[in-house]
Amino acid sequence: MGIRAIIVDDEQKARNVLSAILSGEIPGVEVVDQAEDVPSAVKSIMRHKPDLVFLDVEMPGYNGFQLLDFFEQIEFSIIFTTAYSEYALQAFQVSAVDYLLKPIQIEAVELALEKYKARRGEPQRELLENLRQNLISSSVKKLALPTGSGVIFVKTEDILYLKADGSYTHFILNDGRQLMVSRKIKEYETVLTPELQFYRPHRSYLVNARRISEYIKADGGSVVLENGDSVPIARDAKDEFLEFLGMR
Repeated sequence: MGIRAIIVDDEQKARNVLSAILSGEIPGVEVVDQAEDVPSAVKSIMRHKPDLVFLDVEMPGYNGFQLLDFFEQIEFSIIFTTAYSEYALQAFQVSAVDYLLKPIQIEAVELALEKYKARRGEPQRELLENLRQNLISSSVKKLALPTGSGVIFVKTEDILYLKADGSYTHFILNDGRQLMVSRKIKEYETVLTPELQFYRPHRSYLVNARRISEYIKADGGSVVLENGDSVPIARDAKDEFLEFLGMR
């Protein structure tokens, strides 16, 4: 079954580029309309009832997020298009919301559509609200973790530590839960920064320093988290990690 799409962007050149990619390079996608602002996008969505909306974030008048305020139920999926800063891109990544970085490339569109097809039909409002809150905050407050059963929202302050497992990452939380996510730990290291009190003392672990209860010198050094789990400290990371903890 084909995908009916609408492109919303205040820049005509950007709309034309994305439309050309979708119409000429991506089979199974029909661009049924384009809109230059949120009010015209709302009318277009109500008229055409698309499966997918490619939505620019920053537009004059209303921004992309305000489009959601016009609908009680979001019956279409959204892929954001953005030229946002590095921090904002991190907010997109940890909010499990699909996005395209301008200038848009064909390969990126293909990947975003693959993700859309895999999650087609899932409710989006909570994901989008989580993204909005992360973007307006000075730091990431909550992660949206895609698991085998759906998406679980986790406050960063509730994370004890992360453990690498090849292409997967295990999240160990203060309420006893352990969640496995099909992303590498490196992706979360760029978001859970020292400013959020997270540090990577070992290539397999990323710890929340606020949840450390004990430092042990023996056997090369390790830290104990609030749940009693022990995390080793790599020899080449020891001095910097102890300085981070204020112990040097």
